Amino acid sequence: MEQRFQQLYREMAPKLGRQANFLLGDPAAAEDLVQEAFLRLHRTGLDGVEHPAAWLSKVINNLCYSHLRSEGSRRQREEKVFLQSSAELSATAALSAEQIVLEREEARLTRLALDRLQCRDRLVLLLKFSGFSYDEIAAATEIGRSSVGTVLLRARERFRKAFEQLATSHSIGG
Repeated sequence: MEQRFQQLYREMAPKLGRQANFLLGDPAAAEDLVQEAFLRLHRTGLDGVEHPAAWLSKVINNLCYSHLRSEGSRRQREEKVFLQSSAELSATAALSAEQIVLEREEARLTRLALDRLQCRDRLVLLLKFSGFSYDEIAAATEIGRSSVGTVLLRARERFRKAFEQLATSHSIGG
């Protein structure tokens, strides 16, 4: 069982880390929550979980949302992101200031567009972006395996429309 757990960790930790970092925008917190998710799985036991990858994905989502709620207001998070972005700006002096501003604005609009989506759409896009297979997405979301592609296609289209509306209203990309 320990070997199976270690293999699952090697396979899933990077995916879960991307998923958590995408939701939190904080690599250190994302890493902590991945560790917490695996601790919970270890306590539960692999034999007690039918689809460990899907179970871990749900746990990561719940941990991230709990973390965001406990962290405080959106304003505090945005200030933290701004400070991190300022530090990144200093480290990436080779890029033009205009390019950096555009990339930051695109990232901000991406998050806003995702926030406009229904939870299921946001989750399937996040899971696919994090490297999950259709089978893993189906298990994590309780969507039929044969429907995952259609759900993803529709979610991408809704995201594209939301992003374009935001970009147009903010004069970015078009």
